[in-house]
Amino acid sequence: MKGHPLGGRGGSDRGGAFRSRGSRGAGDDEEGPGDGTLRGWLRAVVEPPVLGVAVVTAAYLSVFLAATDVVGGTDRVAVAVAVAGAAGFLLARYVGERAALRLTGLLFAATLAGYYFAIPASQRALFSVERVAIDVVSLLTGLSILRLALADVWVLAVAPVPTFLVGYLVGRGRHVGAAGVAGGTLVFLVLTGDAGGTTTLAGVVGVALAAGLSTLSTPGGIQDHGDTLATVLAAMVLVSATLTLLPAGAAQPWGVDRGTPTLESSIEADDEVEVVGPTRLSPAVRYTIESPIATNWHAGAYDTYTGDGWVRSGEQSPLEGELDGPPGDATNATVTITAETESPSLPAPWQVVDVRGPAAQTARVDEHGTLRLAEPLGAGESVTVESRVPDADPAALRNASADYDPAVEDRYTQLPESTPDRVGERTEEIVSAADAENPYYRAVAIERYLREEYDYSLTVRKPDGDVADAFLFEMDAGYCVYFATTMTAMLRSQGVPAQFVTGYSEGERVGEDRYVVRGQDAHAWVKAYFPGHGWIAFDPTPPSERDEVRTARLADARAAGDDDVDVPASEPEPGTPAIVPESGSPPTAVEGTNDSNGTAATGDAADGDADDRREAVGARQEGLTRGAVSGEARPSGDDSPLPSGETVAYWLFAAVIAVTGARLFGVGERARRAARLRLPWIGSDPTTDARRAFADLEYLLARRYRTRRAGETPRAYLHALRLRGLDERALAVGETYERATYAGTVTREEADEARRTVRRLALEATPILGRLFD
Repeated sequence: MKGHPLGGRGGSDRGGAFRSRGSRGAGDDEEGPGDGTLRGWLRAVVEPPVLGVAVVTAAYLSVFLAATDVVGGTDRVAVAVAVAGAAGFLLARYVGERAALRLTGLLFAATLAGYYFAIPASQRALFSVERVAIDVVSLLTGLSILRLALADVWVLAVAPVPTFLVGYLVGRGRHVGAAGVAGGTLVFLVLTGDAGGTTTLAGVVGVALAAGLSTLSTPGGIQDHGDTLATVLAAMVLVSATLTLLPAGAAQPWGVDRGTPTLESSIEADDEVEVVGPTRLSPAVRYTIESPIATNWHAGAYDTYTGDGWVRSGEQSPLEGELDGPPGDATNATVTITAETESPSLPAPWQVVDVRGPAAQTARVDEHGTLRLAEPLGAGESVTVESRVPDADPAALRNASADYDPAVEDRYTQLPESTPDRVGERTEEIVSAADAENPYYRAVAIERYLREEYDYSLTVRKPDGDVADAFLFEMDAGYCVYFATTMTAMLRSQGVPAQFVTGYSEGERVGEDRYVVRGQDAHAWVKAYFPGHGWIAFDPTPPSERDEVRTARLADARAAGDDDVDVPASEPEPGTPAIVPESGSPPTAVEGTNDSNGTAATGDAADGDADDRREAVGARQEGLTRGAVSGEARPSGDDSPLPSGETVAYWLFAAVIAVTGARLFGVGERARRAARLRLPWIGSDPTTDARRAFADLEYLLARRYRTRRAGETPRAYLHALRLRGLDERALAVGETYERATYAGTVTREEADEARRTVRRLALEATPILGRLFD
């Protein structure tokens, strides 16, 4: 079979002409990028495509630097990538491309080896080929780099490698290749979930600019390829926005509005929690818990604060025997958790030290001491756990040492480098006003300040920038995620190790030792570390306001007859109010008790100054001032069916791109021809219809066999195709065309028969349509 003349010889000629304009051979006299001369080497940095390379490189470097802003080491990484990029550019004049690739591979291996040996020996023992493979797959399917052990060292090891290669390729004048390396790095960061939508779009634009400017810098490039480049660029932006923004749901600005997320969904995000704006409560029953202790039910702890959320870093390991539990005094409790709906969590009193039953075979423990289930609990499935609940004496906590284990201090006092200084300054004012000279009193002062100075609200707009800073200075209300995030950040600013903790509050007590826990009981609080005692809970969220909201939500759901809001034990008897706890969480540090949740208490007969200190906290904080400007937010129940303006703008943009692309590539004309071939159409005079029928036949034959060559008559064309199995009916159409063109004697019946024949041939080429029109 011979090639298509226009797509073979003609296409090759055009491609050759294009290459002669856009590339330089070894014998060319003109100097250019990558030709080995000093002038050409220097010109490499001023070529227009460098702009695109710079954009996509800045995009992926911004992700790396955002990570180091969270985990530390931004200055080191910035210096390392600058040196690597400069080194690659300088070596471009002296080192060949194969040697540069080998050098890049060696650099990558060396930096990864440095990362491996930087990890503590106890964690290196967990490394295996299988474990590394699983981690790689996890990274490519959404595992944030912030969850890696020593994420700052990992970024320092990895970020300079692609930057070195990008610098080298720019120095060689290989701008499209450089943009490809930078773009590939950004794609990796998109897969890990660390690159946001704006960064991804910037990277797409950068790659398109590099490729487009490389093409358009050739003579005549604008005239020949400008429309195509503009359409391709817009399509790349559109596809990038669709893939990176739409699947993420309502949290993304271009996504379809899927309603306000529930509080439960916003804090049960597995290893990452993003602080969101307005939220709502779900009254559906999640668990029934049998426990001798009334407490907050711990589900997970997070160590890395990103400024707008939390990440749980570290690995999980199989549960091999009972855990040690907290180091100080503790109360043993046997607790049974029954899932009323499928659940991935194991909410139980802190700290769970053992699991009984089938789940024990697959249970795992993370680096924060939380037990995790390998498989979700099914509806109706129960798990029994053993917990050792801290029973800390307030006097002992006040006298606890501040000499922290370095590993605990480094991990749990982390704050993003971009955290405003005023967070620490305001915290210092608060603890100074309370004469809080030890970590325990600092925690008490901060907890009380947040409870008394801020209101509880589910309808707050998510602030820009650092959440803790915005909550302290720009808001006057929030819900538990805001309170717990802010208190954790404030404690860390004082050098006190603290965790952000999620789980559920006590729920509804339906028996002496039985509790019904609903989705609306999802909660976040804080744990501070005290040497010799372990992690002690503090809850800065105002309990009474929170409970009023939850009680009202449950009453509304019951009145509306909603499903799944009760189990038999919780259904209120006619005329009898439902049993609800006086507080949705145990009494905490400022309430003068020492509860079984391990929450510290100030009331202690052995230390008579406790009451005076509580009064001092309240009196001296009256002089503190703060900004209290909260943003407006739509009500939590606003599930408007109308799309947002951003959603409408997105789909209008998509429509414009679709229409433009269809017109540029002739999609509309091909669609019209395909319809005319297969559907009946109104004819005109017989001669015109006969000629149109042959034109349609020629289109079909060109797609099936080949186009008619220049100078080839219709008869010769058809007879040539007859040797390749042409249907005999096509010859009759050709004869009708000849009579219409050369004799002008075609009849109405002959023209109609030619039209029907071509239509039948077209339908037979698409069997599904053929059967449809039979």
